[in-house]
Amino acid sequence: MGKALTTTESSHRRRLERCLEFFFEWGLHRRPPGATPPFTPERVRRILVVYHYDIGDVLCITPTLRALRRAFPRAHLAILVAEYSRAVVERNPDVDEVLGYTRAKHQSGWLGRLASWDLMRLARDLRRQQLDLAISVRRPYSPTDAWLAYVTGAPWRLGYLAPATHPFRFFLNLGRDPEDKILHEVDGGLELLACIGVPATGRELTLVPDPRVQARVRQRLAEAGFHGGDLALIHLSSRREANRWPVPAFARAADALHEQLGLSILLSWAPGNAKNPLFPGDDGKAEEVAARMRTQPIVLRTPALAELIAAVSLSDFVLSPDGGCMHIAAALGVPQVALLGKADPQQWGPINQKSVVLHGYGRADRISVEEVVSAAVAVMSRWGRRGIPGRWAPEQPRGARVEHGTRWVHPGG
Repeated sequence: MGKALTTTESSHRRRLERCLEFFFEWGLHRRPPGATPPFTPERVRRILVVYHYDIGDVLCITPTLRALRRAFPRAHLAILVAEYSRAVVERNPDVDEVLGYTRAKHQSGWLGRLASWDLMRLARDLRRQQLDLAISVRRPYSPTDAWLAYVTGAPWRLGYLAPATHPFRFFLNLGRDPEDKILHEVDGGLELLACIGVPATGRELTLVPDPRVQARVRQRLAEAGFHGGDLALIHLSSRREANRWPVPAFARAADALHEQLGLSILLSWAPGNAKNPLFPGDDGKAEEVAARMRTQPIVLRTPALAELIAAVSLSDFVLSPDGGCMHIAAALGVPQVALLGKADPQQWGPINQKSVVLHGYGRADRISVEEVVSAAVAVMSRWGRRGIPGRWAPEQPRGARVEHGTRWVHPGG
């Protein structure tokens, strides 16, 4: 009886899927269901990559963009991202066009309710571009990105496929089922491209700072009293509570970096009020850290993402919790110590051999100041851009283990 019921439910589900596909194919694209030609790379002239996630996530798919550019050198390659992430790909040499939109969760009041209409307008504009290939890179599966890829009308839609029970599996018609394994976001994108025969061209992230913004930030640093030497940027903010490090710990670490390594301290954070429901900021946290420090820090407010990118590019060392700043430092090759709370380093760790990751195994506040300072000493001893090799004697933190020779992982407890 149970088996017959399962078979009946499966039959009903297949009929529902066929009805939905018929409705969407004729209603949106005026084409019969299943009218997908065999994938032919030579016919790909216009490509859209859809990825509406956060700053660091977008940076992690830049190796995917580079691989696409090498495989389709004459194609028009566009990327659709959330508006607040635009700056990380605006100057990317592999991209011809950057499209952005404001996500619904970052709209307030009646504007938020109209966000879906904004997406529909965007989808209408994308259909006019007559795309050949739309790619939803997110792994394991993103309903939003799959939908955006589908509404473009592209005949080929690549991505990690929805579960077999999903009624809209037809949104994507090329790709693979995501395996139940840990995979870095960088490798997820490259693995997806292999489905259409596109080889990887390295795992390095790509980020090009705006030189005009760099000049403005450099001037602001000079006006704040910085006239040379080694500069440590300490970023205080992380979107997830489990990744946040305590204010007293930041103040103590900043003082130690200045007193033991001679680094000038630059405080950075997500600007704004912590109670802002759309974009909560850490203005109050920055004021408290600066007030607790014995050292006089440079306090740099960066309301624009391009300013944060410029500030990181002008720094010699970065201390940051898990988040966009961590990946910005990795993309720019700046030596750093990254503090991870809940995230798995194998999936979200920075892609750069100059990065040391300290993992709190659930909470970043389990990581001690002493471990952070010891890791910073080791990083600057080996990778300091203006430091003398061996100038600082590295000391491995007590109880830590080394991964791949460059990453320390805090055992927690």
